[in-house]
Amino acid sequence: MAARGAAHGTLLRWARYTLCVAREIERWPPGHSFAAEEIAAMASDWAAGRTAAGRAKSPRWPQESFGPIAAEFLGTIGRRRPVPVPAEPYHDQLEDFVSAQREGRWQSEATCATRRWQVRRFLLFLEQQGVALGDVEATHLDSFFGQMAQRWCRVSLRTSATALRGWLAHCERRGWVRPGLAAAILLPRIYRHEGLPLGPTWADVGRMLGETAGEQPVQLRDQAILRLLSVYGLRSGEVRRLRLDDLDWQREQIHIVRSKSGRHETLPLEASVGNAIARYLRHGRPESRSRIVFLTARAPYRSLSPGGLYGVVRRRLSGHELPKKGRGPHGLRHACARHLMESGRSFKEVGDHLGHRSPDATRIYAKVDLPSLRRVAFDDLGGLT
Repeated sequence: MAARGAAHGTLLRWARYTLCVAREIERWPPGHSFAAEEIAAMASDWAAGRTAAGRAKSPRWPQESFGPIAAEFLGTIGRRRPVPVPAEPYHDQLEDFVSAQREGRWQSEATCATRRWQVRRFLLFLEQQGVALGDVEATHLDSFFGQMAQRWCRVSLRTSATALRGWLAHCERRGWVRPGLAAAILLPRIYRHEGLPLGPTWADVGRMLGETAGEQPVQLRDQAILRLLSVYGLRSGEVRRLRLDDLDWQREQIHIVRSKSGRHETLPLEASVGNAIARYLRHGRPESRSRIVFLTARAPYRSLSPGGLYGVVRRRLSGHELPKKGRGPHGLRHACARHLMESGRSFKEVGDHLGHRSPDATRIYAKVDLPSLRRVAFDDLGGLT
């Protein structure tokens, strides 16, 4: 725990609890492996004793503290019985599907994880309905999407429908389902401007960076993260995976591994971004053996999760009047792209900056380049009035 960066007070608390666990397991036969139910009973008895001795007002908090520590300690010394993991329905078939897609279009691990999650949701629905995969009919698909439509927007429904189309088409080729199911899935209509990228304006980005400035470790970390997202338009995973070895200070370069394509790219290290990262590494980053650049602010220090990085951006944009969809890391990517478009950069230049493989991915930003659209309207249509 100390090697993972746990605070001294945390080590003392865990040490006290661990001694109590050690005394408890002396009452059991040597080599006995404890099941989850036995650990819970041990925690309950210990918490009841603390309450009876007047050391706690109720057994709730002692029990909730004792149980996880006991499980961790017993697992470390090899005395905890493994928790049986329920078999995932159609696990082998799903992995066969993902492997087949990896050989085609799914080059990003994030894409594989998202599509796998979408298919699992459908398989869980079938399990709850008591329907086997080979017995699936179009009515079951309608019931699934009818249930999901109560919580998901059209874009999410279309994403799920696209994933299930591919899954069912694969199952048809393998002979696992009835033919024709993939064609029975109708994709929901997405309106022309429904998928336009949303995000803060470049002025909002400047104000956000100014409000984030400070000397506290969290402020130093957040400032460096926000500058990376805004200046380079990086995706969340590209920032979270950034390693100390990816920063070439001598050549003033930064190495990025693109999330979707897996390509390794070398970009010039912009001065303001480099200075922000250097200040974080010198004065804000906790001591850790990890080679990941951005770590959590509290021990045990580890790399940021997707939700953690989303929270960093959302907290800093909470005071700005923006749609919820544009308050995450991808909103800053959109802001960067729109700023480049409004500055007169070509589609090729913007696409190269963002790491796009297809010009179609960049072309959508022309629809939100309002100054250029206004100039076209005034220059070409002004004579009609």
